Amino acid sequence: MIYLKQTKETRPERLFRVWRPVSLAALAAFCMLWMGGCATPYYNITDFNTVVIDPGHGGRDTGAFTRRRRPQLLEKNLTLDVGQRVAVKLREAGFRVILTRRSDRFITLDDRVDCSNQYSKSVFVAIHFNDSSRRGAHGPEVYHNRRGTWELAARIERYLSTMPGAEDRGVKTARYRVLRKSRGPALLVECGFLSNPREANRCANAVWRDQVATRIARAIIAQRR
Repeated sequence: MIYLKQTKETRPERLFRVWRPVSLAALAAFCMLWMGGCATPYYNITDFNTVVIDPGHGGRDTGAFTRRRRPQLLEKNLTLDVGQRVAVKLREAGFRVILTRRSDRFITLDDRVDCSNQYSKSVFVAIHFNDSSRRGAHGPEVYHNRRGTWELAARIERYLSTMPGAEDRGVKTARYRVLRKSRGPALLVECGFLSNPREANRCANAVWRDQVATRIARAIIAQRR
């Protein structure tokens, strides 16, 4: 048997021994926050049966609008039309669908989120149309709240990017109130730019809007396994 001479622990070694567990715990906490918070682990939702469709704006809140095109397009009307089309297609696929509004009426952001938070195993999908000071900006954008939503957001973006003239603007996160306050998975889909004259003309076409709704619905259907 070999005996090793014991040496006195130095101050740096003692500090390392004491603080190493704390450092590892801090690192783990940071990773959890970076991936969406301790209450929102990074995973991809597949087990859901309810979709809350939120047509953006409504009533006195018109949202974006075309500035030169006549007749003028209002975002609140387009979001309601697309949202209702998505709802029909999802119901046909067997989903329970909740619309936060069915007519041209104003609903607060908190009321929209409260509606979604009532349902378990649900996904909140807000429908919007975009606006930009850069008239050349075009294409769909999808934002998500990291609650298992990256894969679905990427799928919707990918499906919408196959539309004629579309540009893949990528999947993003944002602190929009409806995303931040949602306790479950939530996404916000920007279907197109009303500030782009060419894209605004496409948005005015009911056939084009139905194609948008079809792609959003197909992405949601494909996500559930």
